[in-house]
Amino acid sequence: MKLGRKPVRRPEGLVSRTPPRPRGRLRAFALALVMHLLLVAMLFVGIRWQTQPPPAVSAELWVPPPPPQVAKAEPKPEPKPEPKLVSQPEPKPEPPPPPPPPPPVKAPEQPDPEIALEKKREEERRREQERLAEEARLAEQKAKREAEEKRLAEEKRAAEEKRAADEKARRQADQKRLAEEKRAAEEKAKREAEEKRRAEEKRAAEEKAKREAEAKARREAEARAKREAEEKAKREAEEKARREAAAKAKAAAEEKARQEAAEKRRQEYLNSLMAKAGSANGGSASGTAAGAGAGGGGNDAGYIAKLSSMLRSNTTYQIPGDLQGNPKAVFVVTVGADCKILAVKLRRSSGVPAWDAAAQRGIERTSPLPAQVDGTCPRELEIARGPRDER
Repeated sequence: MKLGRKPVRRPEGLVSRTPPRPRGRLRAFALALVMHLLLVAMLFVGIRWQTQPPPAVSAELWVPPPPPQVAKAEPKPEPKPEPKLVSQPEPKPEPPPPPPPPPPVKAPEQPDPEIALEKKREEERRREQERLAEEARLAEQKAKREAEEKRLAEEKRAAEEKRAADEKARRQADQKRLAEEKRAAEEKAKREAEEKRRAEEKRAAEEKAKREAEAKARREAEARAKREAEEKAKREAEEKARREAAAKAKAAAEEKARQEAAEKRRQEYLNSLMAKAGSANGGSASGTAAGAGAGGGGNDAGYIAKLSSMLRSNTTYQIPGDLQGNPKAVFVVTVGADCKILAVKLRRSSGVPAWDAAAQRGIERTSPLPAQVDGTCPRELEIARGPRDER
């Protein structure tokens, strides 16, 4: 009979627990093994004890009687030899006596057939009795074995019933214990929640009072800082207004002087271009536009004006408000036979790195350069550029 684990019913609200494995299996297995060994030993002893020894078989042995003892003749003393005479012959020795006759052989007795038949019947009866005794012994052993198996089955069933009852009692005890533990845990959790709520309320009241005090101090500090900042801002605004007024006056004066100087340079530049128009090759030009190097095809006012216009359109630069004057950057430009710019090198910086970079990018974007009147391109140009040129 194979026992299975019964499903454990858990009361609602209790923590799920796996029931422990039933105990005592090893002990029950050991007891069953001992009982089987005792049964085998009892069967073995019963078989050996009820086995009858084989009946004794009588046999008559006939031993022939020993042969009769023949009396040995006493040895006769040897006669002393007489002095032989020459004339008397020697006597002949006497012959030995004949051996005694053998005893008569007794013929073996013939067994009586009636006695042999009776012995055979007795042997059959004895064997039949032994067979009946063996069958009775086997039947008795079978009955004993069945009784023992029945007793073991009853003991096993009683043990299973007892184990089931113990398991049921244990489950009930576990359920009761779990219910008590749950109730105790709920009461403990309730107490802890109440204590925690009270502690949180106390902490919240303390934090609220602390926040209110901090907020009050912060508002006072902010109001004080605001007043100080307003006073400082007012002083700074007055100072800034004075500085801006002075700077505007200064800038207006500088702008006026710069415009006058630029107008003067422009007029001088135009005059110089008009004076140089039609001059021989090999000269160099300086100023806002460009000058032809050695090997050029000649300078003319139209070429310089065209080149200056292209440079201005290709240059992008936002003039800052604090830029003073018109600082110029001087570049040396190497030109190929196809009028493409091969290299742009900064010879003298304007002091404003942003304008230097913007002017160099404008020159590089102008490639290829326009051809001169004779169709050639100058091999090298020196270009001076300022952020306020022709603006």
